[in-house]
Amino acid sequence: MKHIPLRSEDGEAGTVEWSDAIRQIVRKPLDPQQGASIEEIRKGIRVFDALDKANGTLELEDGDWEHLCEKTKAMQWGFVDRRLATLVDDILGAQG
Repeated sequence: MKHIPLRSEDGEAGTVEWSDAIRQIVRKPLDPQQGASIEEIRKGIRVFDALDKANGTLELEDGDWEHLCEKTKAMQWGFVDRRLATLVDDILGAQG
């Protein structure tokens, strides 16, 4: 089980909510050209379900965390912001 803090950080460009950003990461297909397979959809739903249950910390089974890490590494952001680097570090460095 991995634990990711669900932070909310303010900045010049507004507030970045970890939970919203994670939803955005999961929604984007790994291969935008082909779209999401049913397997990818089901894995994403597991992350969404964990987010819905979270109370300040996202708790993911190892397989769900690995899926989120894969999608996080593939994510292309529309802007450069230090908070996004912190978010990615929080996801990839989640502790058990």
